[in-house]
Amino acid sequence: MKTITRIFSFLSAGIAGTALLVASGIPVVDVANLANSQISHIATIAKWVENIAQLKAQITQLKQSVAIQNDLRAWAGDPAKAARSLALDVLREGDLTREFGHARDTITRTVDSLGALNRDDQNTYRPVDLADLDGGLVRHDAQLYRRYSVLDTRQDNARAVTDETRSRERELQEEIALTLIDLRSATTDAQVQKLNAKLVVLNGQLSQLESTRRRQVDEVILQKLANENRREVEQLAAAELRAKDDHLANKRVTVFMQSFNPRKAGR
Repeated sequence: MKTITRIFSFLSAGIAGTALLVASGIPVVDVANLANSQISHIATIAKWVENIAQLKAQITQLKQSVAIQNDLRAWAGDPAKAARSLALDVLREGDLTREFGHARDTITRTVDSLGALNRDDQNTYRPVDLADLDGGLVRHDAQLYRRYSVLDTRQDNARAVTDETRSRERELQEEIALTLIDLRSATTDAQVQKLNAKLVVLNGQLSQLESTRRRQVDEVILQKLANENRREVEQLAAAELRAKDDHLANKRVTVFMQSFNPRKAGR
């Protein structure tokens, strides 16, 4: 601003001097046009200075914005990098659809109907397939013992599934413990989110293993209940058959006795 004032003062002095020179008849330069040209040039330079100042302010704001984004990225982290750093080998996708043990229909179809007679369950029971008085083999009704063989096979299957799932369960629990340690030392939000997602999957697989064991135990319980229900049905049917047979037997005895007493039979 001081510079512009000085220029105007200089130009005013020049104009006054020019007037004196004109009056004396000495050739002079058109100072007014020169002054206008210089004023226009100064205005242009001032505009440039203003534009440069605005550009510097925009650059400063941009640098601040970039710095803030860098700070946010440092806090949040790189999700792709965090995902690559996770140990995902333990998350076996096949375990989500894995079938432990034997299917229900397979057990029913392949069971040895007379297997229950010789079952000792590691010396827990005494075999009941014994010889008769003459030392001969007893011909057992396979259909009568089939239900018990199915129940025994389901029990064995439930134990096998429990052993298989326990091994996998220990592996998942160890991985959960390691993931919790990593979670406590996570430095970015991306790492925290990825580790939390991993924990959700691990706990989901644990729940699935427990459900698998529970289903096998339920199969045993249901088979036991089915056997008991069937035994009650057979007992009821046998009681009705005995009642019917007793009635028929009494009727036949009555007819037979009447055959010895014609007079009573005539009545």
